[in-house]
Amino acid sequence: MNYTDIPLGVKVQINVSNGGDMQAKFISRVMKTGDKALLVIPFMHKGVRVNFGGSGVTIHMEVPDGQGNNWTFKNCKIDTVKKNGLVYHRILCPMSEGIENRRGERRTYVWQPAIFTIEGIADQIFTTLKDVSPSGFAFVLDPKKRLPITNGKTVSCTVNERDGNVVHLRGKVIRREKLDQYVLYGCRSSERNEEVVEYIERLNRKSARQ
Repeated sequence: MNYTDIPLGVKVQINVSNGGDMQAKFISRVMKTGDKALLVIPFMHKGVRVNFGGSGVTIHMEVPDGQGNNWTFKNCKIDTVKKNGLVYHRILCPMSEGIENRRGERRTYVWQPAIFTIEGIADQIFTTLKDVSPSGFAFVLDPKKRLPITNGKTVSCTVNERDGNVVHLRGKVIRREKLDQYVLYGCRSSERNEEVVEYIERLNRKSARQ
């Protein structure tokens, strides 16, 4: 998807990170489009318009297309503008074309501690699960660990939810991406996992109540 092809009215999600323990997601709807910017209904948190200032903050935007595929636009900048008496958040992005979601389904943002078992590594690893979908998941690692994780390696993950539920994920690494303060690994599952589908439904219900 090209940035200029993002349609009016589509819901967009932004994932905000400071490269450390601050992670948040916000959803809004596109009200105006242009060659260089989108104007969306202001992103809100507990009734207050979000301020995206601050150093070290990275913002990635996810946009669905008409076929149900999800596209990511990285390193966006967001400020507040007023047009025709209305206030909008303006989203600027250096990418003219988005990155297609290789897992084929919408991802649900998690950012939760989990236990990982990785093929070729003897010890279990306690790190952060970034997101999940019915067809895969992504996790992050401190780059200082320098672990031998390559595409095709099998990864198993155990998530212990606060209510006592235990979720089991399994997939193969299909991509590695070096970010500012960590390395991200994307994994694809060989088959749809109904346990994960139920986990995603619980996360979405929890998000809706907040």
